[in-house]
Amino acid sequence: MKVWDAMPRLEDVIRRNLENSSRGVILNIIVQPGSPTEGLVIEGNELVFQTVEPEGRGRENAALVRYLSKNLNIPVSKIDIVYGTRERYKRVLLMDINEERLITLLSRILAWPGEGR
Repeated sequence: MKVWDAMPRLEDVIRRNLENSSRGVILNIIVQPGSPTEGLVIEGNELVFQTVEPEGRGRENAALVRYLSKNLNIPVSKIDIVYGTRERYKRVLLMDINEERLITLLSRILAWPGEGR
């Protein structure tokens, strides 16, 4: 699939996984620990963060926050896991960013399964 052909679908998947709140934008993400690589991919209509960290002890949460901070240029202090700290399904609050800017940034870093990052 060519990048320009995938853009409307990509934005649709991102929008399905976003929610505005009074404190910022909430991003719904599934975390997949123990992956061979680290990054954010689309699987079906879900955003999935694949991390090399093993499951347990919160390392996958720290990896997710670090990844989002680095790739979205948001300070770690402005990222908060508001639901799912002990589950694979997470709701992550991103403060001081608007929905459209977040969609643009996520579109740049997301990969479809099987694509390189």
